[in-house]
Amino acid sequence: MTQHISGVRRLLTPAVIAAVVFIADQVSKAWVLRTWPEPYTGEIPIIENWLELTYIQNTGVAFGLFSGVPQLFTVTSLLIVAAAIWFYLKHVDQVHGWLPISLGLIVGGAIGNVVDRIRFGYVVDFIKTFDGRFPVFNIADSCIVVGVLSMATFFVITEEQGPAQRVASPVEVDDGR
Repeated sequence: MTQHISGVRRLLTPAVIAAVVFIADQVSKAWVLRTWPEPYTGEIPIIENWLELTYIQNTGVAFGLFSGVPQLFTVTSLLIVAAAIWFYLKHVDQVHGWLPISLGLIVGGAIGNVVDRIRFGYVVDFIKTFDGRFPVFNIADSCIVVGVLSMATFFVITEEQGPAQRVASPVEVDDGR
């Protein structure tokens, strides 16, 4: 489904999705902070050897990468959010079904983690999977990853379709006469 709509209206869906992601992320982190007074002090098994909840403090980016410089990632995250919104408004002249949802997931997740970095100097992570063989993460991280993957998939599919697959305007139609 493709629609041409104004810049402000194009941001309505991503803004609503971002708000929902942000609220879910912050509510879940508040619950974690109430449940565990200190990080690394316990786990709640959900699905044995596959999914547990636990509290850690992440000073890096998603999934604990590049720990130790949270201020850099605060600024970087804000720049990425601004760039994603600018790109969306400037270069995407049509709204494609799941593209606004992807943007909302990315923006909501990024803002959720930025708020943690500003408030605490670290991000609250609490979802532990695969018996600890995967880094602990949070709802914001999950939304960012899903948003980036779905947006990348959209652009790959759109690029692969190329000009031959695009809907031709009446001026471009060649009926062979």
